[in-house]
Amino acid sequence: MKNKWKTVVIDTLISMGTACTLFCLIGLVFDQIYQGNFSLEHYRFTKMVLGSMGIGLGFGLPTIVYHDQRLSRNMQILIHLGIGIPVYFVIAASLGWIGSLADPVRFAAVFIGQFAVIVVLFLLFRHYNIKEAERINDQLKKRND
Repeated sequence: MKNKWKTVVIDTLISMGTACTLFCLIGLVFDQIYQGNFSLEHYRFTKMVLGSMGIGLGFGLPTIVYHDQRLSRNMQILIHLGIGIPVYFVIAASLGWIGSLADPVRFAAVFIGQFAVIVVLFLLFRHYNIKEAERINDQLKKRND
């Protein structure tokens, strides 16, 4: 039980770190695009940092579902992303990261782009975890032979 919570805390910290790192990298890109005229007033930077941390929590805490062996892997993924994605889009919309419905084409492009980033990150982490499990299983087989 203690090990499960330790894993969830580590997964959540990794998720928060990933969200904050992406926030910084994307901020650098926008700073270059706007040639240094990147204005953040009325604690907007603080709100964005807290938002990126909230997104990290939204994707990190639901990883506890992977410890419930009664659920199929597909159901675990559905629950994990079913919590993380809405948390992301609620926070992103509240911070103005998605844009305005006044320009529906741009809104759709940004929405699809952000969703694609979420899927790619999920698939990268999933691939890493599958390879890690295979490596551990191979080591256990060698130890038992």
